[in-house]
Amino acid sequence: MGKKPDTPVKNSFLKTLEDRHLSLERIVAALFASVLFAYIYQLLSNGGFADLSAYYNSIKFVAFFAIIVLVFAALIGFTYLLKQKYIIPWALMLSAFAVSVLLAANYKEIDVYFCVGVGLADFIIVLWQVRGDKLGISGISISRKVALIAACVLFLATTFIFGYYTSLKYQTYNNFTFDFGIFAQMYERMASSFAPNTTVERSYMMSHFGVHFSPIFYLFLPGYYIFRSPIYLFYIQSMSVAAGVFAVYLICNKLGFSGKLTLALELIYAFYPCLFNGTFYDFHENKFLTTIILFLFYFIISKKTLWEFIFAFLLLSVKEDAAIYLIVIALFVMINRKDIWRGVIMLGMAVVYFIIAQKIVAATGTEGVMMSRLNDYFINGEQTFGSVVKSVFFDFGFLIKQMFTAEKIPFMLWMLAPVMFAPFMTKKISSLILLFPIVPINLMQSWKYQYDVDYQYTYGIAALVIMSAIFVIAKLSADKKRVVVLTSLCLCAVMTVALVYPKMQTNASYMKNSESTRQQMDELIDSVPADASVTASHSLVPHLYKVEWLYSMPDYYTQNRTNPEYLANGRNVPVDTDYYVIDTRYNDLANEMKTAMGSNYNLVKQAGFAELYQHK
Repeated sequence: MGKKPDTPVKNSFLKTLEDRHLSLERIVAALFASVLFAYIYQLLSNGGFADLSAYYNSIKFVAFFAIIVLVFAALIGFTYLLKQKYIIPWALMLSAFAVSVLLAANYKEIDVYFCVGVGLADFIIVLWQVRGDKLGISGISISRKVALIAACVLFLATTFIFGYYTSLKYQTYNNFTFDFGIFAQMYERMASSFAPNTTVERSYMMSHFGVHFSPIFYLFLPGYYIFRSPIYLFYIQSMSVAAGVFAVYLICNKLGFSGKLTLALELIYAFYPCLFNGTFYDFHENKFLTTIILFLFYFIISKKTLWEFIFAFLLLSVKEDAAIYLIVIALFVMINRKDIWRGVIMLGMAVVYFIIAQKIVAATGTEGVMMSRLNDYFINGEQTFGSVVKSVFFDFGFLIKQMFTAEKIPFMLWMLAPVMFAPFMTKKISSLILLFPIVPINLMQSWKYQYDVDYQYTYGIAALVIMSAIFVIAKLSADKKRVVVLTSLCLCAVMTVALVYPKMQTNASYMKNSESTRQQMDELIDSVPADASVTASHSLVPHLYKVEWLYSMPDYYTQNRTNPEYLANGRNVPVDTDYYVIDTRYNDLANEMKTAMGSNYNLVKQAGFAELYQHK
């Protein structure tokens, strides 16, 4: 039998489509992209999707399907006319990315499993894109100069965006003694007496180094002399985190990465969810860890001995337990990089420094190094590191039980999913040593804040996860590298938006809703004499940072103001202070403070939600 008469015509038509990059899979991809563009319109116009009925009833079906038809026609038409094979893949990639970010922004609950689910959908799209290099990434050339400019832009943008949004809590009286009032008062005392003293941390005049030994704070004191405001602390904190992008640039340059890969890794750093998210919880020394650790790795790779040990010392100066990070880095240098002597010196530095820092904390404060967070590992009441070691060694099953719980699995996903679990994509088991600090710092702990990404205990681990991922990515094949990096970019964006966007909205709403009261509140606070003794609601303490003898309620003052032992030892815990400043937004606390005052105080000023009482 001969061929059917229309077969040559069909073959000719299909060949024409193929020649113009319109294969069946690209046509299907164009349809998917068109639907995603309709989703973008719907998410932007509706602003929510969790309530199924409300979402469905808000759909404007004519507009929704019109967008699908028009976008599909445009993608097919432009691809056909221009013979450009990258139009449809890029449209699919960008529309998928946009939908992912909008889903994260519109989801009212912060849910790591939801973020991972969105990332999985992106991963499937990335797999299709990478096969055959449909995005033409191999042909894209970006110079290292452009990557450096991008690092500068990311540094400035993140510094000022997060510095501004995190400072809004302070400006609107929504920070508290813990953990901002202590640092606001401490820096003011450092500026006037050079001593890191505070009365609000434990309700008597003491050095903050009696709780944590953190000489790194002095590095930022010169800037405080210039700006002389607690708001400076928010910007210096954001700047310290943002500066890590330069370390990433230098590391990538040293490892011989292309400009485009360097740029991608800079973006992954800037959007890594466990970095800037934590800056919304006030101010902490831990947030200096990430940048210092990354620069330390750069100097280790570059074998710049002087700077290597300068940054090793800077790392130790952040906090007494920062020695854990240096110990692990030292072991990595010895085992993975075969540099025994450098590793031994670092290890010695870490051990000696920790012993000294521990003694300073014990001698300066009353509690010593905080062991209570490991109290699950104490045996027969023995509250020492030795007890913890014995517990782990003799009862490994107990350790596993403590580490892998329903509350800690999400923490591990927040930390590792954004980099596609890249640290585990290696045959060198020795590389995994960099991840070890997550065990004692986060997973072993019974204190819930240690394994919550909203707080300050992610910053050292974040640096090690990112550094480990960079080492692994350097060894991957071109296709695997693209899959990991592209999916990581999507996941980082989705997870950061899910974590950060609600906080930005909340802080912006604080600012908007307090316009009529902020100036009045500021005037009342300014009227309190700096040389008086003051008891204040913990929400007002950060604004009274200039007061030398300042006490916070409830916190430690409630339990210590009449403690005979404290008073006998001259701990400056007065039964009655010159002034009380009460925040009326918190009724229970306000009533507790008025009960403590008794009839010994007169109301002398009222403004906004604050009341100022003076001792008769």
